[in-house]
Amino acid sequence: MRPYKRKHYFINKKIQIKYALFTVSLLILYTMILLAAIFAPYVMALFLDLPLSQKAEAAEVLLLLHNNIWPGIGLIIVLFGAFSIFITHKLAGPVFVFERMAKDIAGGDLTIRVKLRKGDDLLDLSGDLNQMADNLESLLINLDEEYKKLSSYVAELRKELESRNISEHTIIEIAKKIDEDKDDIRKTLDRYSYRGKSLSSD
Repeated sequence: MRPYKRKHYFINKKIQIKYALFTVSLLILYTMILLAAIFAPYVMALFLDLPLSQKAEAAEVLLLLHNNIWPGIGLIIVLFGAFSIFITHKLAGPVFVFERMAKDIAGGDLTIRVKLRKGDDLLDLSGDLNQMADNLESLLINLDEEYKKLSSYVAELRKELESRNISEHTIIEIAKKIDEDKDDIRKTLDRYSYRGKSLSSD
């Protein structure tokens, strides 16, 4: 049974970058509104009919804010962008693993299982998908056991028929029909990979 494990934070770049940009855009908008509220009184002081000393004081505050706020804002935006990628990874990662599992099962591999990391979203869904794969694999294991039994019965039947006074043509026809049924089962089994699979083509 092979579990899927993820090694990178960029699992679905399109979705993750989209939500990272959305988060950064909201942060920038919020920052602009906040800065407007902070800067507005000092900017207005420069244009109002106030004493020159107050205007000079307002100008100094604006210059101080300008020199110190922007680097911090830039750092916060970068950190929030990186954090949003980390958060979306916990959702995009499981979705990526589910997609891979679905493709493998559709391709006939029933040995695959989902193994999510602690803290990932959709853990309940991963358990349901693994249970589905277990059920399908159990079905194929049982079918394979029936195929083995049928093969044994065919061999015994051929031996018994050959020991009796039955025409060769009748024996061939009966064996042919049984072989056709057995081959149909084998074709169904060969579409999948599963534990305990019979390697015999008899």
